Amino acid sequence: MPCYNTGSEINRVLSAYEHQDLNVPFEIIAIDDGSTDVTYEILTSFTTCRFLLKILRLSTNQGPAAARNVGIQMAESPILLFVGDDIIPSPGLLRAHLNAHQTNPELEIAILGHIHWDPAIPQNTLMKHIDGIGAQQFSYYYMKPGCKYDFRHFYTANISLKRDFLMQLDHWFDTTFPYAAFEDVELAYRLKRLGLQIIYVADCVAYHSHYHTIWSFSERQYRAGMMAWRLVKKYPLIARWLIRKEHKRAIAWYLLIGRAKRKKRLFEMASLETKLLHFLSFYEWFFNPLIDALYLRVLDYFYFKGLTRELLKDSRRMPELLEVYANLYLIPTINWFLREARIKKIPVPFGKEDFFNA
Repeated sequence: MPCYNTGSEINRVLSAYEHQDLNVPFEIIAIDDGSTDVTYEILTSFTTCRFLLKILRLSTNQGPAAARNVGIQMAESPILLFVGDDIIPSPGLLRAHLNAHQTNPELEIAILGHIHWDPAIPQNTLMKHIDGIGAQQFSYYYMKPGCKYDFRHFYTANISLKRDFLMQLDHWFDTTFPYAAFEDVELAYRLKRLGLQIIYVADCVAYHSHYHTIWSFSERQYRAGMMAWRLVKKYPLIARWLIRKEHKRAIAWYLLIGRAKRKKRLFEMASLETKLLHFLSFYEWFFNPLIDALYLRVLDYFYFKGLTRELLKDSRRMPELLEVYANLYLIPTINWFLREARIKKIPVPFGKEDFFNA
């Protein structure tokens, strides 16, 4: 369990493990990833009765990949369960994982559990979307219990595998992925070459205690896009499901027309983004299928912005390309939504003139 600045939640997370209905011993390994709050103090002061708690503090924040690697080295159990520091286990989580491995003893089988939103926090439209039809966070909306899924579904918020299988690799999580995005997919892609199979077991239930808004999740998508390009750079064949037509269109538009010949007015990227996020905040509690469609487009935009930035981080042309990309993607999205909202009589916080006037 990598832990970073979760002083407000970690006591609740650990307390939930005290109520596991598992009848065999288990250990929890908590790696404080250079927290600047009271996370480490809470970890070290926690009194356990049901499990062995191992704690180690990293001197600097290195990201979840590095923290998990340290935890793997400290682990003694034959089955490893990867969880997050904001994941509240149900009482039967560990028992369900253990039973699933006993039913599927093959070394290459990993067990993916289900993650619900924490019922203690409200679910706004964005949260319902990213775990629902949007599937930008998890794809459970489209999954069926008992079925097998590919390496892209190696969600380290609730997945277990045999330690001996993981030890067949010469290294574990890739620490060149500093953010919590695609470092798990990268590991699973290498495990796939060894025969990894992921079985989704819906009875392995945990709860995600993390409130998101369009502001926080658009930043998450941006970082995910950056990490996606690192994955593509390592494994180019993966690009077919990471780079879409909108991203290719932005690059082609810039390369074909060029800076000297471009006469079309470009609106300032940061202004467009900020106005659009304010616009979407109006719908935080307004449930409508059209809002889902808008979330899809806007979150895709931030994802591919991050991917493009990482792709061109050493190029002097990067700022110009990002401006072009924002205009090609966001302006049609804004015009489309305002038109559809008018037809469907959905209220809007402000109109086109507010988006495009200086």
